[in-house]
Amino acid sequence: MRFNLEYCLTALLFIAPAVSASPLDAPECEVLQQFENVKPVAGIYDSGLLWQVSKVGVPSSYVFGTIHVSDESIVNLPEQVSDALIRAETFAMEVVPEAAEIMVIASLMYFADGQKLSDLVSRPLFAEVVRLLSAYHLPEDSVALMKPWAAFLTMSYPPEFRQVLDMQLLETARQNGARLVGLESLQEQIDIFDKMALDKQLKLLSDTACHYDIVESGFEKMKSLYLAGDLAGLYAYSQRYSLSDDDLYNELIQELLVERNYIMAERMQAVLQDGNAFIAIGAMHLPGEEGVLALLAKNNYDISLVY
Repeated sequence: MRFNLEYCLTALLFIAPAVSASPLDAPECEVLQQFENVKPVAGIYDSGLLWQVSKVGVPSSYVFGTIHVSDESIVNLPEQVSDALIRAETFAMEVVPEAAEIMVIASLMYFADGQKLSDLVSRPLFAEVVRLLSAYHLPEDSVALMKPWAAFLTMSYPPEFRQVLDMQLLETARQNGARLVGLESLQEQIDIFDKMALDKQLKLLSDTACHYDIVESGFEKMKSLYLAGDLAGLYAYSQRYSLSDDDLYNELIQELLVERNYIMAERMQAVLQDGNAFIAIGAMHLPGEEGVLALLAKNNYDISLVY
């Protein structure tokens, strides 16, 4: 299990904040409208992936924006990134996966009260969810017992089974003997969804399954924008479509992005005070006035682009 909220966030942005007909004939499916003019991200720290974070009297550290994929073009690190990672005495990431916690979260993915996903959605939508999740080697009987949030999160990242960028960074840091720090727990991340009302979970699942062609095509575009370090372009591209229930998406994006920016920026302080750290977080957390880099700058850190 390797849920990653950055792919989830991007999937939300691709179909959210509305509606062309869905190819899936299910009663839950809405129609999407495409926006010609999109709202740009605030023009601050909106281009670049590796940033030096400095303060007088403390060795410099680095913040690197990641993406949860295994493409060779992405996992083969640029020299500037590789050098900063190798030199780091501390490696921090959103979540350092622990086996015990993963087992607990895995158990939360499935109903234990007799409910079934197959009873909560229409037959055409369930069939489509089964089809999509088959790419992740999930059989129909398992899908039938999944909570909507678990099905939605699973299909929100590509079905890749090689080592993704985040895990490669972690493995390199571990081999180099760096101290490992998690800025969040897996439980904190999953609670955002597991505590969500069932009707909202079902809305997220149906929107994603009904318009998975957009999500899937968005994966490739997202990768190209990431490789260019174009965070402003990534945000603008993600705002092309909208659905009717903006409140749900706006609320969730606030939780997934903005609130977590503040949490991670605060928890980075101890790591940055020691210095010589490499901090890897999802690239979407970097830009904007409420992005992690701007929040660090407000705490009197000098932020400079490296790559």
